[in-house]
Amino acid sequence: MEKTNLGDHMKEYKERIHSKTYKANTDLSLYSAGIEQCKSEYTYGPIVRSYYVMHFVFSGKGQLTINEHSFDVKAGDIFLIPANKVATYQADKNHPWKYGWVNFLGINAEQYFYSLTKDTHDQYIIHNVDVNQYYKQIERLLDLSFNTDAEYFESNSILLHIFAMLYEELNIHFNNNVKYSLAEEIRLYLDLNYQYNLKMSEIADKFGIHANYMTRLFHQKFDISPKQYLLSIKLKKAAGLLQSTNLPVSTIAASVGFIDALAFSKKFSKTYHCSPTQYRKQTNEKKN
Repeated sequence: MEKTNLGDHMKEYKERIHSKTYKANTDLSLYSAGIEQCKSEYTYGPIVRSYYVMHFVFSGKGQLTINEHSFDVKAGDIFLIPANKVATYQADKNHPWKYGWVNFLGINAEQYFYSLTKDTHDQYIIHNVDVNQYYKQIERLLDLSFNTDAEYFESNSILLHIFAMLYEELNIHFNNNVKYSLAEEIRLYLDLNYQYNLKMSEIADKFGIHANYMTRLFHQKFDISPKQYLLSIKLKKAAGLLQSTNLPVSTIAASVGFIDALAFSKKFSKTYHCSPTQYRKQTNEKKN
């Protein structure tokens, strides 16, 4: 069950001055942070988020499930939840966990996120971490009111400090020497921002080129136009959500950047030769 109310056992703050779209187009931005002492068997999810999540477990234990794969998590662990995957987590019956979280997004959020997971035995769990030092940083975030631009920058400086601490503790060396062509940078941008209602002219403006030139450049490199590529990503992500969740079609349409659910259904039907509802039914029948 998704949380909708804040109780005495939970403190959470979100930065509200800047939109999620604005943050998604920065290098890295804080979305929200909090601390919670969960009750016995308290469950969050299943839910799909458009941002990345880090949970630091301070005491107790529980279980994380991502796309039907389950992981046991205990005090001293960090569990990570990637964007656009179905996740559920539940506190243990006898020893419910207390955890803190930091949620973030941005153009390079995916790279930073997966750099934390590359050496972990359990794909989304980092074991045996000094979580107390991160507790102090999350408390610093909770002390902010998020009502000024100054505190927006302060919150992001704390987020970056948390990453710096993790990189040092886990001895991570981020390889940023890979050189991308302009077409590859545009493709990466589409990969990371497909959930928004992007216009080709706006994307071209972001990279300082004309939309026609961007289309020609992209097509020469990948043999597909950026508009077609973006649509293919949206529909593939939607197909995955139809298979793995019971979310309404309208919710799935919105989560992949369609304002109009009917327009989404038409595009989906043209590509998959059946409606989203029929596709879900067919894939469920194959599972059974």
